Amino acid sequence: MKVAILGAGAMGSALTIPYSEKNEVVLWGTEYDVPILEKIRRGEKHPRIDERVAVNEILNPDELDKALNTDILVIAVSTEGVMPIFEQISDSLKDQVIITLAKGFIDEGEILTIPQAIWHERKDLKRNIAAITGPSIAKEVAKKLPTHVVYSSLGDRTLKVVKEYLETDYYRISLTHDIVGCETASALKNVYSIAIAWIRGIESRKGNVTMNNLKGIIVTQALREIGTLVRANGGKTETVYDLTGIGDLIATFRGGRNGMLGELLGKGYDIDSALKELERRGVGVVEGYVNAERAYRLAETLDHKGKLKMEELPLLEGINDVLYNGKDAEEVIHDLF
Repeated sequence: MKVAILGAGAMGSALTIPYSEKNEVVLWGTEYDVPILEKIRRGEKHPRIDERVAVNEILNPDELDKALNTDILVIAVSTEGVMPIFEQISDSLKDQVIITLAKGFIDEGEILTIPQAIWHERKDLKRNIAAITGPSIAKEVAKKLPTHVVYSSLGDRTLKVVKEYLETDYYRISLTHDIVGCETASALKNVYSIAIAWIRGIESRKGNVTMNNLKGIIVTQALREIGTLVRANGGKTETVYDLTGIGDLIATFRGGRNGMLGELLGKGYDIDSALKELERRGVGVVEGYVNAERAYRLAETLDHKGKLKMEELPLLEGINDVLYNGKDAEEVIHDLF
């Protein structure tokens, strides 16, 4: 099989390593990836995963068309980049398996998961789309550390292909048809991970006290609210209590960018200062920050449709207040509990 990965960021580049075990792998980079592509060509390690990628060919930004003659196409750009890239390649797509990596909501006048947004453009590809969710930190994938993720798709053939050609002994794959539930839960775990990580910052702020009781309360409330939103959006409850939900939530608030943002907010940084600090550290897009406002709007829409009640989501309300209304994270925690 030939696999083309569109996007040379951390996760797209990390996936070249398990994918190359059984396949020919091509890596295409956007204009933002050019410095990374140059490092890869020189045989250097990828700066964000600290490993060398495993590719047969590297393509420049103006060579996108060369990446499309492939069996499996992986769209490995940020949420905001998915639809611009898809619109460039849509007319050239035939019967490839198309995999999306980004975890977020798309604003198309209504709030959609990434697969739903793609389906709106190409309904004929509905069963070709698969999404990856579950605990998957890029550096760990690149180092061949144990990883177990979920690939979701409406297409049986699509699920068969990804299981057969992309799974390795260290990169394990579970399958499900609940792609809307998986993508809803995955976008939301980024948002709620910010709030769970507030506690690390508050612990530091109070002189490195330990607040495990409060962590337990916040994690429980986060899962309760994610479950409410997933069900209301057409997904399955069991998705939330598996790798896609609780598994990825743990990995994200402990090791991901959303957790880093949450910890800074818990320490007392305002949102602008926190984002500047992450930029100074070289941290890329924080999907949870971008998606929190969309998650809140989705919740309001589902409330208006009678599928949930906003009062069921006090933690989401608090996250929205911290990220967009200038409220202090510790104050929100106090008000909630």
